[in-house]
Amino acid sequence: MSNLTKLHPLWIDTAEDAAEGMHNPKLYIGGGLAGGLVLGSLLNPLTGIAALGYGLYLAWDANERNSDQIEAVSEGLIAHLLDKKQLRKYQADVGAEQVQAELTQAIARDLRLSDDAETLAKSLGLLGKPKARPQLPPKPSEATTPSPSADAAPVPLAPIKLDPDCPHFLLLAGSREGKSNALRCLLDGHARVNYLSTKATDQVPVHWDGYVLWGKPEEKGRQLQWLLSHWGAKLSAHAEGTDTEPEWFVFDEAIQIQTYAKRSKVKGLAASLAGLQVEIATQGAAIAAYGVLLAQTKNARPLGIDLDLLQQNFRMVLPLKSKRRLALSVIEKMGGLRLTTEQREDILSHPSRYLQLWIGEDEDIYHDVLPEFKGDLKPLQKCPLENAKTVTKVLEPSEEEKLNLEAIEGIIFEVLAGASEPLKAHEIRAKRRPLRSVDKDLFAKILERLTERGDLHRTDEENPGYSLPPNSIPTERE
Repeated sequence: MSNLTKLHPLWIDTAEDAAEGMHNPKLYIGGGLAGGLVLGSLLNPLTGIAALGYGLYLAWDANERNSDQIEAVSEGLIAHLLDKKQLRKYQADVGAEQVQAELTQAIARDLRLSDDAETLAKSLGLLGKPKARPQLPPKPSEATTPSPSADAAPVPLAPIKLDPDCPHFLLLAGSREGKSNALRCLLDGHARVNYLSTKATDQVPVHWDGYVLWGKPEEKGRQLQWLLSHWGAKLSAHAEGTDTEPEWFVFDEAIQIQTYAKRSKVKGLAASLAGLQVEIATQGAAIAAYGVLLAQTKNARPLGIDLDLLQQNFRMVLPLKSKRRLALSVIEKMGGLRLTTEQREDILSHPSRYLQLWIGEDEDIYHDVLPEFKGDLKPLQKCPLENAKTVTKVLEPSEEEKLNLEAIEGIIFEVLAGASEPLKAHEIRAKRRPLRSVDKDLFAKILERLTERGDLHRTDEENPGYSLPPNSIPTERE
């Protein structure tokens, strides 16, 4: 049975927007500056300084009140911030008793009410009453759920593990909160992981295929173009059934990657990126192709994927070190789930946890402590540039089917990285469908070029085998 109840994120967003509009510190700062300049020029500098100081005080007070409002919203107090039309809809959703209890508690906490909420509170006779702080009544779905016993953990301890029925997951946390370690631990033991990052200092386990976007914005666009072609070929192999081994596709700093795609001069690149991610999310589990998104956000919108799609296809892992309130916002806004008071206090009081949010038939939240990843790491490769240089089948040059040269080289590196011994040319081609479509003579020339460049080691025999040089990373493509 679920240990959480549903709370539609639309009402949380609406209430937070209203709170920010009600207490906007920028207005007071602007007013203080304007008043200081006017009074200082008309009267004297001291009067101007006093006006500026008063404006800054009002800005500080507004910021504090705004924080109080946001905290109240995260605890489920919505009604006191809504206008007349919104109140009518909200009451239809949660019931009149819930609305009255929320207004009573907001008044008891000295929270500012919207004009329409204040009018409703007066009509209910709530204003002027002693400031008691009643508990909000449970929603109908909560009424049948027993409260946690006094000695039960508000957020139960359970091992964090991948769900075979819904293996895709989101890692959502602030900077230096433990996302990278959580990713390495969760995918430890998985042989095939494709990883893309925007941070040159990132490192990945030695058997991962990791790339970093680099250079000018237009270069990053061409790199993303190459990557989508490269990863798209892999995904196609899974969809066609020629590749049945589990494979992961990881987008680290997914929002930043999407921003690069939007700002690039490559037409349709952002749509292609979103399309690949959605294809992995909706079809990947059935074809052994799994997706991971890492981001610093509490809203689905910046990720470029519909909230419903995320909730249906992704689990959420929320690393916690210091910014634990971000996790609360993620649970309640992206998860659309209402936490109990005990759960909120438990999350806020214990650092260094990893919460796993399960969204499906049962909405549950667990915690675990992941160990520090101890495996060997390697730097990321620079993502190659997509360019006009393509190769075609030499024997059939009129065919439209074309493969990017860098994509072919990347697939060769991937095949040899997973091989325990040197492979002959025909063995390499047989491993991946895209390689089988390349003419045999042309493929031999590509292997020769890579060998001369030092990216491959060739055995000294008539029908040579090929392998990656020991302790080497392929050089940047020419």
